[in-house]
Amino acid sequence: MMIFNRKKIIIFIICALFTTENVFSSERALISKIRFSGNNNALRVIIDSNNLIKHEISAFTNPSRIVVDLYNVKFSEDFSFPKATGVIKGIRYADFNANTSRIVFDLNVSPNVKNVKVLKPSAGSIRRLSFDIISNKKTSTINNKRVNKNYKLRKTIIIDPGHGGKDPGTSYPKVVSEKDIVLRFARILKKYLSRNNNYRIFLTREDDSFVSLSDRVSFAKSKNADLFISIHADASSSSNTRGLSVYTLSDKGLDKEAEKLAAIENSYAMVGSSYSGNYLRNARNPSDFVKYQRKLIDNRFKSTKFASTLTSRVKSKTPLLNNPLRSAGFAVLKSDEFPSILVELGFVTNEYDRKNLRSGNWLQSMSSQFVNAINEYFK
Repeated sequence: MMIFNRKKIIIFIICALFTTENVFSSERALISKIRFSGNNNALRVIIDSNNLIKHEISAFTNPSRIVVDLYNVKFSEDFSFPKATGVIKGIRYADFNANTSRIVFDLNVSPNVKNVKVLKPSAGSIRRLSFDIISNKKTSTINNKRVNKNYKLRKTIIIDPGHGGKDPGTSYPKVVSEKDIVLRFARILKKYLSRNNNYRIFLTREDDSFVSLSDRVSFAKSKNADLFISIHADASSSSNTRGLSVYTLSDKGLDKEAEKLAAIENSYAMVGSSYSGNYLRNARNPSDFVKYQRKLIDNRFKSTKFASTLTSRVKSKTPLLNNPLRSAGFAVLKSDEFPSILVELGFVTNEYDRKNLRSGNWLQSMSSQFVNAINEYFK
């Protein structure tokens, strides 16, 4: 059953901060002061320290709050929290774990964070982490100059190499196994995407291990995915069938062949699991139903847009299956939390596709086109 309260919404900001050597000092940053400036329409939170602070800022509702996790820091002996003011109605603090200090700002408005900055004043050794809490009632007039260009909102991409472990997927006997092909491709794609600092990239499995369908989707949710790409290889009773295809979530299962494939793929990884995705039937009441439906429709539109972009990019490098844009009820596509596609790279049962799937050069070339499509999608 889905739970809709206390859900993370609107914004999830992860700022990875780098020195000129792109590393953080092993010494704990010393927090000397937290202060506020601005008014009820736009309140700036300023955190002073003696070193760069690696941090993570998240916004939540029910109750409305901003959570700031500070990594590898300590507080000065005379440190004290400021009095709550403006849109902030309360401040809480706890050591989340040995390396994480968590500060929670309870709000009396909807959480809306803007202008996350890390500034080094022209004089002195003080570093400043700041962000603005904006009231939706009025546009902020805070000066937005001096934004450090290295601190951008980063898109989170989940690459899902299908199958793994006890679940081999499809195969061509003694030649190639789907689970090995897709893991190899996923690793290359992650490597290529990692060259862009605007992306956070995670694999649902890093080795030949079994991961259930529900765990794959849950993992993507835990990382606040902006895009989910499941990688597979296909098989056919005809050795002449070849080409790449891309699947998005089916509305009514109109593509019969695709639905057959989805049933096979789902059965591979559902041994001992009842997971079937978060479909509309899981909505608990009419209000939940409407919210879920809107999110699902929105993400389905985004998924279809990316699928179209991807096929346009890769068609110059590999043959496409007839009607390459397809839809089916793959379990990993049934979340309303993020856009998602499932890619069948080619057919292990076709001589030419099989040769490509085993070729490092082809996998690298395809990865480059995937990167181009992702860059275009996030423009």
